[in-house]
Amino acid sequence: MPLTPPAARPWLGPDSRNRPWPGHGAMMIRRAEALGDLSAALGSWARLGLAALAWVLAAGGAVLVGRGVADGGEGSSSAVGIGLLLAATVLGGILVATGSALARATAAWWTLATAVRADGGRVDATTADPDTLRAHEEAVTADRTSGAGELWRPPLLPRTLVVLLLAGATVALAVRAVLGYGEASTPYAADDVRGAWLTQALLTLACLLPALLTASGLRRVHRARMHRVAHDEPASADSGVAGLTPAVGSGSIVVGGRVHGQAGPPPAPARPGPPPAAPDVTVPQEAAAAPAAPAAGPVPTAAEPGEATHPAVRLSDGRVLAAGRTLVGRAPQPRAGEEPAALLAVADERVSKTHLTVTVEPGRVVVLDRGSTNGTVLHLPDGRSRPLTPGEPVQLGDGDVVVLGATTLTVGDTDVEHTVLREPGDRRG
Repeated sequence: MPLTPPAARPWLGPDSRNRPWPGHGAMMIRRAEALGDLSAALGSWARLGLAALAWVLAAGGAVLVGRGVADGGEGSSSAVGIGLLLAATVLGGILVATGSALARATAAWWTLATAVRADGGRVDATTADPDTLRAHEEAVTADRTSGAGELWRPPLLPRTLVVLLLAGATVALAVRAVLGYGEASTPYAADDVRGAWLTQALLTLACLLPALLTASGLRRVHRARMHRVAHDEPASADSGVAGLTPAVGSGSIVVGGRVHGQAGPPPAPARPGPPPAAPDVTVPQEAAAAPAAPAAGPVPTAAEPGEATHPAVRLSDGRVLAAGRTLVGRAPQPRAGEEPAALLAVADERVSKTHLTVTVEPGRVVVLDRGSTNGTVLHLPDGRSRPLTPGEPVQLGDGDVVVLGATTLTVGDTDVEHTVLREPGDRRG
């Protein structure tokens, strides 16, 4: 898209937002990044300067066309004026197309906050779980609080003032054109009167059209931020990034043994009772005396009594982190003087080059966000989640899940992928 800053281009397409998400928290982190880039592009002074240039060209063209009419068609004023009007139309059309795409994408990212469930799936008619409702309420409250009066604050303030100025000029010019129409339409009117009237009419259009288009974009963005409209883009069936393990699916999602996304309260735990009787199975004497078959793969060495073991930390693609300090990222590199035990590269464009430090020690796991661009989210077994503060080490427990981009790290002897994909009717634990 021309006249669009490179930082805002990845956020324009619907596939960047209408895809499966690891969770509502991860989506909100990406949403904040997208809105920051889109807002900067929408309020760009360069675009405002080009819009002013287009208006000046249109105004100059209107004056020259009117002068050509006043001169009776003699000279080159009319031709030059028409050329300026055409140039203003082309430049204005490019600015309108760019601004419309930016406003549409900005509005869609604002409304995405209430279109994604707590587990990362899309909201549907059966969405009523408390986690989702709480996340939506917090997002709407924060957006409306920060969005109150945004039309009178940067970056939208210059656009608001332009709309008011152009609207006032439109009214004044329209009144003058209407009052002068009677004189210009009489057969005895001089050429200079008709030229003056045509100039005022063209200037009225040059003020009216930018005012209406700018006001339309401001209204779209503001209504979306205040959540007065619903998200109107369908969810994409594709994950959006090839080669990455999807973090959510169409079915229910289990994180740390808890089912997210099912309507109604969680099922009550079963009452304790006597254990079921063991089945009566007769084992042949030869089979009982035979030694047990060796298990497939290496047999783990049992820890000595009193010796702490290293917790298992698995990446979503199946790799297991070794003991010691591991740097995780798209292309991790240690700092000067830093000697990590391993460098773990992940093929995820939403992960920073050196995104995370994971330290696996006897009895504990500690993670530290290295100031990543898109942030890191910690999901607890009870369903809560929170973003990690860059530079602040956090100790993980069994069942905790760390989400960075579309990649996950799971602590404990659980499934390799932290999400268990099931069909909606399957509630097996």
